Amino acid sequence: MHEKRFDVVIVGGGIVGLSVALEAQSCGRTVAIVDPGSAEGRASYGNAGVLSRGSIFPMAGPGIRSRLPRYAMGRDIAVRARLRSLPFLLPWLTRFLLAANEDAWRRSAAALNPMVAQAFDRHVALADLVGGRHLIKRNGWLRLYRSQQAFDGSVLERQVLAENGVRIDCLGDDEIRQLEPHLAHRFSNGIFFPDTGSVESPGELVELYRQAAEARGATFVAGTADAISQLDGCMAVYVGGERIEGSHVVLAAGARSAALARSLGYRFPLAAERGYHRHFELAEGIELRRPVYDAAGGYVLSPMNGKVRLLSGVELARPDDPGNATQIESVEPDARKTLRFTAPVEEKPWLGSRPSTPDGLPVIGRAVRHPHLIFAFGHGHIGFANGPMTGDIVAGLIKGERAAFPIDAFSPARFGC
Repeated sequence: MHEKRFDVVIVGGGIVGLSVALEAQSCGRTVAIVDPGSAEGRASYGNAGVLSRGSIFPMAGPGIRSRLPRYAMGRDIAVRARLRSLPFLLPWLTRFLLAANEDAWRRSAAALNPMVAQAFDRHVALADLVGGRHLIKRNGWLRLYRSQQAFDGSVLERQVLAENGVRIDCLGDDEIRQLEPHLAHRFSNGIFFPDTGSVESPGELVELYRQAAEARGATFVAGTADAISQLDGCMAVYVGGERIEGSHVVLAAGARSAALARSLGYRFPLAAERGYHRHFELAEGIELRRPVYDAAGGYVLSPMNGKVRLLSGVELARPDDPGNATQIESVEPDARKTLRFTAPVEEKPWLGSRPSTPDGLPVIGRAVRHPHLIFAFGHGHIGFANGPMTGDIVAGLIKGERAAFPIDAFSPARFGC
């Protein structure tokens, strides 16, 4: 077996892993990144590109229990669960139900808020480092409602956003048209997040991060980590016939992190929060200026390099479950009534799996029984936006420094790990 030794070995080459690598390199550490090497296989490749100031709410919220039967039966366009995967999802679902109340929802929002508040600026700082600043815009994020009644249902959420210092503008029909003149006139109300930004090519920005890490001396090990073990004073990651030793190992393998952690005795209730997208050509003369979310339609439309990316809602499943394009196919006809687009660019939709925790909070912190192992996963649908912030936090943990804001709520210990 071939052996190599580094200061930091990172399992996972998505936005979180690459951010950790760049931050660790800035501190003078040698870095190795273990990753299969497929850019399109990473969750950070296929998201909406939104760097959202308002994404502080977990999926487990007040009122969601009444909708669970609809999710399980596939009758809700926004969230679906695979019935065959329910035995696997049971530990996650049990804790999810415990967190589905207003008190827990508010606590999670308050815990996420300090990190989310800095997400845009941290992305800009990292993008400046790698020559990718031109890919980031502060163009806002628009949530759309088709009726006054639906908009009124967001009153509690708007209240909690205000309590956490998140600026929003409540819009009427005319104001929506001013922001997005090419959307169909089917929305009576909207919420605009002016401090939110977006990236029109998330995959391109992540690739710039990868190239920068490599140019600074990072070693990329192509493959899937088979196991992680404790050695004297360090950790080891096993990939095929190689043993890669690190003074620290950072587990940032997204939805597959739980399986690797389990081999060391840590059992995280992690579900794959799967998403689908497909690109379409815009009709002649049609423009979309920023990402928009149709609350009733359960889809996001996001501008991507002169085209539009249509993204479906959430599918809860196992990471390796086969794809099911039903959800994205179901929203396409309705999305065409909102924005005029024509032919699809790809032959079939893209599929990615995001790591989802029951309480909607990431897992960031040292492993209790393995002090040289740091967990950095479980960001759900906000991983792309908060990857650079996570990298900054983890680099601080490696140096023995405290984070700039409280991260106790992200501790692995909350799951007994």
